[in-house]
Amino acid sequence: MRLPVRLAVASGVAVLSTGIAGAQQKPELAGGGLSQAPPQITRIEPLAPQTTEAGPQPLGYESEVLCFGFIGSDDERFIASVVGAENQAEQTDFTTPNLLYVDAGYDRGIKPGQEYWLVVPGDEVIHPLSGKPMGRFYQYRGRAVVVCIQGRTSILRVNLACSDIPMGSFLKAYEPVPIPLGRKDKAAVACDPATGKVTGKIVYARDGVVAIGADSDVLIDLGVAQGIQPGDQLSIFRYAQGAEYGIRPQGAYWIYKPPAGGMEVPRTYLGDMAILYVGDRWAAARVIDSSRLIEVGDAVELK
Repeated sequence: MRLPVRLAVASGVAVLSTGIAGAQQKPELAGGGLSQAPPQITRIEPLAPQTTEAGPQPLGYESEVLCFGFIGSDDERFIASVVGAENQAEQTDFTTPNLLYVDAGYDRGIKPGQEYWLVVPGDEVIHPLSGKPMGRFYQYRGRAVVVCIQGRTSILRVNLACSDIPMGSFLKAYEPVPIPLGRKDKAAVACDPATGKVTGKIVYARDGVVAIGADSDVLIDLGVAQGIQPGDQLSIFRYAQGAEYGIRPQGAYWIYKPPAGGMEVPRTYLGDMAILYVGDRWAAARVIDSSRLIEVGDAVELK
C-alpha cells in the first residue's frame, strides 16, 4: 500500500528530528551513568619578566664610602689616637677583631658602644691648576667600637678594616654615609654645549692612581659651598690646549700652551662621575663611565 507523498515526507522529517534529538543527548555509560565532558584547556600567558633596570640604582659601593677619605686641614683635631693594642708585642698593624688602646676615656666624653672611624693622615692636596694647597687627605682605614672605658683610656674593638691599621691612627666620630641612588644620565658627546652649571677640577685620585678610568674614586674641588650634593652627576672633559683651559703634559713636562688669539677650543669629553659624599669645598666621586684616559687636573661640570 502506497502512502501519499505528503505523508511520506512528514514521516521522514519526524524520523530525522528524532535522530538529531538523540544525537544531542549525552551518551550513557554502562551502568546508566553519563560520560564526562572533555576538560577545558585554559591558556596561561607568561608574565613579563620583572626588572629594576629602569629604577634608581646605587651609584657606588660600600667600600667607596667607608674606605676612601676626606680633605681636612693640616691641624685637623681628633678626639683620640691609638697608643697601644692587646697584641702589640706580636703586631705592628692591626685588623678585625683586634683590641686597640686609645688615650681618651671619660675625660673626653667617650661612652661604651660608640663607634669611630680610624683615620690616618696622608699627603697634602695641591690644586693642579692654581698650585695652592687645599688641605691634607685623611684616609679611612677602618672602624672600631668602644668596649670598655677608664678615666683617661679606652679599649676599642676593630669591627671593620679597610686595610692595615697602624699605631698612631686617629679616632673620628663615625656617621653613617648612605650610598646615593640615581639613574645614570646620558653621557655627554662631542658637539654637546656646556650646561652653564658649576665647573671644577679633579684634584686627587684614590691610592695615587695616575691613569683614571671607570670605577675609580677621586676628589674634586666642588662641595656644599658650590651646591654639590650626593647623587649629582658631572661630565668630565678637557680642552686640547690653552692656559685658561687647563694644563696638559707634553713629553716629560707640564706646560701651558695658549691657543691663537680669538680661538675658542672645543671640549673633549672623557666620561662621567657620580658624587658619593661631600665636604664644604670638596667632594668624593666615583667615575661611572670613561671613554678616554682621565687624569688629575681634568675638568668636571654639573649636568
